[in-house]
Amino acid sequence: MAGDQTRLLVLNSHYDLLPNADYIVVMSEGVITAAGTYTDVAAQFPHLGLNSDVLVDNEKKPATENVENDDIEAILDHSKDQQEQIAIAEPTEPMEDKSNDATAAGKLVQAEDRVRGTVSTRVYKTYFDESGFNGIVVFVVLVLVYCIGQANRTVVDWWPGHWARTLKRHAEDLAYSNTGLGMWYLGLIILCSVLTLLRALMMIETCVRTSQNLHDELFRRVLNAPITRYFDVTPMGRILNRFSNDLDQMDSILPQEYQILFQNVSMALGSLVVSAFASYWIGVSYIPIFFVFLWTGEHFKKTSCEIKRLEGVTRTPVYNLFGETLSGLATIRAFRMEDKFSARNRQVVDTNTNLYLTYWCSSRWLATRLDLLSVVIIFIVTLYLVATKGQVGAMTSGISLTYSLMLTSVVQWVMRAVDRTDNAMTSVERLLFFRGIESEVDIGKTVEDLLSQENLMGKVQAWPSRGSIRFDQLCLRYRPELPLVLKGVDMSVAAGEKVGICGRTGAGKSSLMVALFRICDFDSGRVFIDDVDIATINLRELRRCLAIIPQDPVLFSGPLRENLDPFHEYSDERIWNVLKQVHMADSLRRWGAGLDFEVAEAGDNLS
Repeated sequence: MAGDQTRLLVLNSHYDLLPNADYIVVMSEGVITAAGTYTDVAAQFPHLGLNSDVLVDNEKKPATENVENDDIEAILDHSKDQQEQIAIAEPTEPMEDKSNDATAAGKLVQAEDRVRGTVSTRVYKTYFDESGFNGIVVFVVLVLVYCIGQANRTVVDWWPGHWARTLKRHAEDLAYSNTGLGMWYLGLIILCSVLTLLRALMMIETCVRTSQNLHDELFRRVLNAPITRYFDVTPMGRILNRFSNDLDQMDSILPQEYQILFQNVSMALGSLVVSAFASYWIGVSYIPIFFVFLWTGEHFKKTSCEIKRLEGVTRTPVYNLFGETLSGLATIRAFRMEDKFSARNRQVVDTNTNLYLTYWCSSRWLATRLDLLSVVIIFIVTLYLVATKGQVGAMTSGISLTYSLMLTSVVQWVMRAVDRTDNAMTSVERLLFFRGIESEVDIGKTVEDLLSQENLMGKVQAWPSRGSIRFDQLCLRYRPELPLVLKGVDMSVAAGEKVGICGRTGAGKSSLMVALFRICDFDSGRVFIDDVDIATINLRELRRCLAIIPQDPVLFSGPLRENLDPFHEYSDERIWNVLKQVHMADSLRRWGAGLDFEVAEAGDNLS
C-alpha cells in the first residue's frame, strides 16, 4: 500500500535495518552530523559496528523516487560541517556477511507452505492412521464391507428374475412350492439394510475418530510452538484459516465425500460385472473406456488440486486483512485510510473468489467428458443386445441394460467423488504441516524433584520462596539468524527488592522478561531464581511458578472463575480474598453474579 511512497524510519537501535535504507541521516542533539548512503555512514562511524561490506543497490530500489532533489541538497549542505561523532555506550553487534542469514532475518513473515501436484498416498495413509489403527488395514476393511454390501444388493436385484423363472416350473408341477424363495428374498433385503447401516457407521466412526485425534494433536503442536520462532513469523490469519476452513473440510466434507466415493466405486464395480455378465465382449469393450476414464480423471486431478491449493492459500490474506482491520480501526479512521483498506479488501477477496470460480468451472470441463463417455457405454451395451436378439435371456438383457444405464451416472459420481475427495484431502495436507512445527523444549525437573534433590523438602514449602534473581553473563537472541538483544547481562536482584528497569526502545527491557519465562532459548549464560538455574526446571513448572501483569491483559469469554482459576486449584474463599485485595469484590457483589459473572469477549465489560 505504501510501495510508491517515501517511508521515513526513525531508529535509536536495530541498526541491522540500515542496509535496507536508500538514504541515511545521522542526528545528534538535534543537529545533523552525517548524511548519505549506508556505505558512507558506515565509513564515517566505524565504532557503530556497521559493516561497510554490506552493500545495498540503491539504484534498484524505487522507494526514494518521491524525495525531492532540493531536499537532499539541503540536507547535504547542512551536514557539511560535522560537529562530532556519536558516541554510544554499548555498540551493536557487527553484522556478519552471510547471505542466507541476512535473507532469513529480513523475512518478517514466513512464506506459506504449499505442495505441488496431486495429493500423495502418504497423506491418505496418515489420515486413516489417525483413526487409531493401521491405515492400510482400515482402508482394506472398508473396501471389503462396501463390496460385500454391493454384492448383496446385486443379488437382491437378480432374485426377482430368478423367482419369476420358477413360476413356470410351478405351473408344470403343482407339487413344487416356491414360497421359500420369498423368505429368502425378505432375508436378502434385511441383510442388505443391515450391511448398508453397518458400512455407514464404520465410515462415520473412522472419520470422526480421525478428525478428533488429528485436531487434538495439531492443536497441541500449535500451543507448544515457540513464540519467537513460530508465532512471530506466522500470520494469525494463516492459523485461523487452517483451523477454520481446512478443519471444516476435514470434519464435514471428507466423511460425506468418502461415503459417496466408496459407495459409488462399489456400485460401479457391480455394474461393470453385471453388464459384462451378458457377454464377455461387453466386458472387453469396457477396457479401453476404463483407461480413457482414468486418463481424464488423472489429467483433471492435477489441475483441480493445484487450483484448490491456491484457493486455500489466497484465503489467508482475507483472514489477515480482516484481523488487521479490526485491531487497527482507530488508526485507520484517524489517518482516513478507509478507502485504501476497502480497496485492499476487494482485491484479496476478488483474488480468492476468482480461484474459487475457476475450480467450479473446471468441474464442468470434467462433467462434459464424463457424459460423453457414459453415452458410449450405453451405446455399446444397447448395440450388443440388439445385435444378439434372442441369444441373451430377457432377464439377463434387462438387468444388464439397467445396470449399464446406472453405470453412466455412477461412473460420473465416482470421478467427481475422487476429485472432491482429493481436493478435500488438500486441507488435510495443509493441516499436516502443523506436525512440522518445532515444539518448545520442555525438559527439566519438577519443583518436587528440585526440593527433594536439594534436601529442602520440609524446610521450604515452595519454589521460589524468596524471589532473588541473578543474571549471569546472559546473551539472548530471538531467532538464530537475528542479532543479540541481550549481550552479557550481569545483574542481581535481592529477595524483596522492587526494581524498575528503564531504557530506550530496543534496550532489552522486555527481553529480560522473555528470559525469565524462557520464551527464548539462551544463546549463552544463565539465570538463577533463588539460586536455582531456571534452565534445569521443567518449562511448564517454571511458568506456573512465576507471575506477570502485562500491559495488555488477556481475558477469555466465560465465567470470571474460569479466568482466575482455569484449573480449579483454589477454593472460592481464596479467590474472594484476592478480589478483595484488588478492590473488585464489592463490584462483583453489586453485579449479583459473583464468581459466575460472564466476561465478555476480550473483557470489554470490565474495561
